[in-house]
Amino acid sequence: RCCTKLKKKTDIFNVNKRSSSRSSSRSSSIYGGESSSEAASNTLAVWHSLVEDGNVTQDKLDRLRKVVDDECVFKPPTYYSAWKGGDETAMLLGCAAEVFGKSFTYGRQWLSEDGREWALEFTADISDTGKSIEGIDLVKLNDAGRIVDFTVLARPPSGVAALKSEMMKKVPPRLAALKSKQAFGSVAAAFGVAA
Repeated sequence: RCCTKLKKKTDIFNVNKRSSSRSSSRSSSIYGGESSSEAASNTLAVWHSLVEDGNVTQDKLDRLRKVVDDECVFKPPTYYSAWKGGDETAMLLGCAAEVFGKSFTYGRQWLSEDGREWALEFTADISDTGKSIEGIDLVKLNDAGRIVDFTVLARPPSGVAALKSEMMKKVPPRLAALKSKQAFGSVAAAFGVAA
């Protein structure tokens, strides 16, 4: 009966486990989530849609942002400090998905019974660097099914270093644009103007 509720809600699960339809030497299986809420199931489906085909679109990023809590804490393997904020988390996850492209593949995926805690095993190539990583995404959702904590554990160190190098090509200009947009929104709100 494992994942029966998720199967009904997202149509991406089979009873007991799901095998990936993508061509990969690793099979993808999802275990657990028997009592997942509709919101938790939806968040997992939104996350999978972002990384499943390597095609990161603004629509996918907008859908991701809607399921990331404003106070989300993101802990990547490439930085010592955590990032805080829903906009920041969605932007960083989108950049990572672009760096991985079509190479990103989930293997085994474990969900807590209520679907609010995830451990998702993955492998990915780092752009065209010739480096790859394997790791685990540890994700926690709140009662509303929104992502409140996203931790990425990855190895080997050479792959993580390559990931950081590629992310540094994408993150600074997008972070500057995001901070500018946030500052403009704060100033506009102070004057009662819609941003």
